Amino acid sequence: MTSRVATLRLAPLFLAAGLVAQTQTPPTPTTPQNPAPTETATVTKAATLPDLGPPAALPDGAPKHLARIDRNGLRAHVYWLADDAQKGRYTSSKAQAETAKYVAEQLQKLGLKPLGDKQGFVQSYPLFSLALEPSTQLQFGTERIVDHFAVLPGMGLDKLQLAGKFSWCGHGRADELPNSLKGRIPIVVFDKQPRGTGVAGDMGAMQRYTEIAKRLAKADATAGVLVLLGDPASLGNVLNYQGLSPDHPSLGYDSKGRAANLATTLFVIGGTSAERLLQAFGALDDQGLLREPTTKDKVTGKLVIAVKEGKTYASNVIGLLEGKSRKNEAVVFSAHHDHIGQRVDGDVFNGADDNASGTSGLLEIAEAFAKGGERPARSILFVSVSGEELGLFGSQWFSEHPTWPIEQIVADVNIDMIGRCEAKDGKTVIQITPSFGHEKYSSIARDAAKLAARFGVLLTSGDTYYERSDHYNFAKKGVPVVFFCDGEHPDYHQPSDSADKLDYARMETITRLAFWTGWQVAEAKARPSEIGKQADW
Repeated sequence: MTSRVATLRLAPLFLAAGLVAQTQTPPTPTTPQNPAPTETATVTKAATLPDLGPPAALPDGAPKHLARIDRNGLRAHVYWLADDAQKGRYTSSKAQAETAKYVAEQLQKLGLKPLGDKQGFVQSYPLFSLALEPSTQLQFGTERIVDHFAVLPGMGLDKLQLAGKFSWCGHGRADELPNSLKGRIPIVVFDKQPRGTGVAGDMGAMQRYTEIAKRLAKADATAGVLVLLGDPASLGNVLNYQGLSPDHPSLGYDSKGRAANLATTLFVIGGTSAERLLQAFGALDDQGLLREPTTKDKVTGKLVIAVKEGKTYASNVIGLLEGKSRKNEAVVFSAHHDHIGQRVDGDVFNGADDNASGTSGLLEIAEAFAKGGERPARSILFVSVSGEELGLFGSQWFSEHPTWPIEQIVADVNIDMIGRCEAKDGKTVIQITPSFGHEKYSSIARDAAKLAARFGVLLTSGDTYYERSDHYNFAKKGVPVVFFCDGEHPDYHQPSDSADKLDYARMETITRLAFWTGWQVAEAKARPSEIGKQADW
């Protein structure tokens, strides 16, 4: 689910001028004919985990298709999607493309009809990009840091190169900085986190970066090297929204431009890279704790930073199950498969709940429709999007370039974060939007509430997320929507959002509820409609 920090974009990094396209071309949206290797790897991995037991019994009157949705199947997909090997599935990255390929292979195996580009499952879309050139690196002694770093650009940054002595600037306080840093490579250490967690912590971290950049600029520094010692926490997390790293460009849907950047450019390192640099200064004791450096003015090296403007591509995956009597109309099931990549210390944001959980639910729902029994009256469209975390880019592209007539899409059932549902009075709790208190409350949400009672599920309002996940782009086109989400939790947008923390039994329940909700829409004679605010569900 899109973070508030990503939505606000504290310091957007896109140039005001339109970006010039690079030579990169859209990937050919083909799907291999034999998806067995990926599936084998998934099954093998799942087999190493203890069986979660049989699926729950179906509620009375439930479509028999629901039996195909089970906790072990959900877990198998999540463990593939949220593995370190996927490197956080950052939009437009190789790992995100591999994730799209995985989703496409699953839909192909189910016999669904491809509805992406060029008769394939994948729909590519362009994004404006501000990225680092491969030459960007930090050298000191015989060491070179070429990965696991981030750059916070200064105003007007194009390319810079500094060579010579490093200047030790401690924690970057005004009394620790020399009068002039011109021609030097300043080193500043952050070893304490700002107060607060979540959005508050990230905003505090960005403020600290801004302040140190101003101090360095005042001392005529061309750029600075900022060392994160210990767990980078908020100081590392915010770089995923505001910084550039080797496999993590700053992306935009259009060329609206960027606000002013920092007063001077910061090259930020953490993890083992940070330790190696501090050791070169003799600034770590035998326990790895910071101390007064022993070689303040003897370390030399080179800092090279270069950025490039251009265009890159990300991808959605779209598969169709044709209906029977009203197959020209479609119900969409949507979920995003991207996440926010890796932290500066190399730790991966696995995004197990956000949104490997929803993607696995989408795949299980697709299996239930394709293999569980007769087809519904209306067609079913499975739309797995990317770019959600950065601003709902993939679903916006699909809504503006639909591969199915948008006026013939009667509803969108969106699932994003369904793996960490809480329990209350023995019931599984899930948030949905639009709730009965929302002006866009629809007959789909009303009917979902009735079905929820049959599963022993308690619905609460998720209206705070109405504009923060992919259903919103369908709603803007006048399509009635319903969104299932467990809400934010301490592991939200943290490296600790891992597959072992998901409750797969409750996921099974919510995925079945989402299926049945969409099934009813697909079978109903009338289209769903908005009914406006109500007193209750």
